Amino acid sequence: MPAISKEQLDILVNHALTERDKAILNLLWFSGMRVSECAGVKATDFDWQEGTVVVLGKGNRYRKALAGNGIVREWFSTHDSFGITTRGIKTMIQRLSRESGIKFSAHALRRGMAIHNLKQGLSTRVVQALGGWDTITMVERYSASLQFDDALKLYHNACSQSK
Repeated sequence: MPAISKEQLDILVNHALTERDKAILNLLWFSGMRVSECAGVKATDFDWQEGTVVVLGKGNRYRKALAGNGIVREWFSTHDSFGITTRGIKTMIQRLSRESGIKFSAHALRRGMAIHNLKQGLSTRVVQALGGWDTITMVERYSASLQFDDALKLYHNACSQSK
């Protein structure tokens, strides 16, 4: 399953035409939220102290998601919303895919968040909660992309912290 790495995200952000597009890409990748959740976000939904945003998620349920990074905060300090539809975000992503040469979909950003955090040592259960997955099954599938070198790095980090 294709997933966008942090390095690929940086390339995509460099190809983005507007600050809004940069903020959308960062919010999708850092939060792992779905495109429909992202399109509906308003400035008043953010709790910058906590680093979260309340989104209307799958099943018409509200949930908390990670608020993204400074680029997202900067956008919402001067704008009430992204002012774009789900279809508009998907169109922007298709354009960026063509222009950057990185073949990806919006969901590859969501997978990227999961895999990045798994590689950083977060458990599948924590990643599930952060990304709003109903079941742990999808996150477990994403964890299959971890390689021996990823596990070895996590092991060495854990050992060095216990000394």
